[in-house]
Amino acid sequence: ARVLSCVHPTRSYDHITDCDLVIEAVFEDMNLKQKVFRDLDAVMKPGAILATNTSTLDVNAIAAVTARPQDVVGLHFFSPAHVMRLVEIVRGAATAPDVIRTALDLCKRIRKVGVVVGVCYGFVGNRMLEPYAREAHRLLLEGASVEDVDDALTSVGLKMGPFAMYDLAGIDVGYRVRQENRAAIAHDPSYCRVADILAERGEHGQKTGRGFYLYEGRKRLPNPEVQEIAVAEARRLGIPRRDISALEIVERCLYSLVDEGIRILDEGIAQRASDIDVIWCAGYGFPAHLGGPMHWADNIGPREILRALDRYRETLGAHGAMWFDPSPRLRRMASDGKSIADTFDHRQRAMA
Repeated sequence: ARVLSCVHPTRSYDHITDCDLVIEAVFEDMNLKQKVFRDLDAVMKPGAILATNTSTLDVNAIAAVTARPQDVVGLHFFSPAHVMRLVEIVRGAATAPDVIRTALDLCKRIRKVGVVVGVCYGFVGNRMLEPYAREAHRLLLEGASVEDVDDALTSVGLKMGPFAMYDLAGIDVGYRVRQENRAAIAHDPSYCRVADILAERGEHGQKTGRGFYLYEGRKRLPNPEVQEIAVAEARRLGIPRRDISALEIVERCLYSLVDEGIRILDEGIAQRASDIDVIWCAGYGFPAHLGGPMHWADNIGPREILRALDRYRETLGAHGAMWFDPSPRLRRMASDGKSIADTFDHRQRAMA
């Protein structure tokens, strides 16, 4: 009751003009977000922080429609926001240092874990989620079941497999993100096809009672229609189906994720490998006892990860040629015998 007494719903921007911080949380549509920021820019007091909760979109493009880009920052809360501890604090090209400090302080005050990241599509967490999810969805077409994929990844220690996660977050959310990014993935007709079909049928996961699984309250049950969709789409696309091992599922999903993390570090979107590990442990349920995906990858070794990615590039036909192109930095680390920590911690010490 005390908390609810502090909440004052309104439909008018006039009621928030004196706020120190406003967080936009409309769905992932750039035109809509830019409209909200134009409206906020017109009414908010000088010095107010204008934050966007976007999970993928360009914070610089959002800031550009305002006359105060130095006051615009990304505050990407992870779903469900009342449970997940992570907040990606997205530093735009013009974001002022005091705005970043305030965002970090806010996260501490509300008992969240704030990690500063740079601007790119999907930032750190969702950019790495993309190849992980892409391979999980592709595996459905190649012969794995929803349960095969989720079980293989939870057996490594993840708290939730990708399909249970998508049902929790909302299949429609991922669909909207793909719609915004359709030009970049249109060359692959198999890309997340089962998820797209479910979204278009209105089967959005837990909130509709149907998705990759069926739900009776909180009880999760297999959804046989997903397998039927996968078989039909594989036939339509000419994708041969086969038995797929748990090891292949883990390698294709997690090694692709790690390689994307290496690209992110190379580009300076994340400042250090441990930032990525914090993001994935606090925001995506990666097992903390494994130290996060980059620490886990160092225990396996860049050479082994490169060897596996190159193998899938050769054996997966057109899909392998399209998506399995290990980063140049991973190749150099494997050749030099360097770990991820050696490579990027050294860079941080040099910058310091």
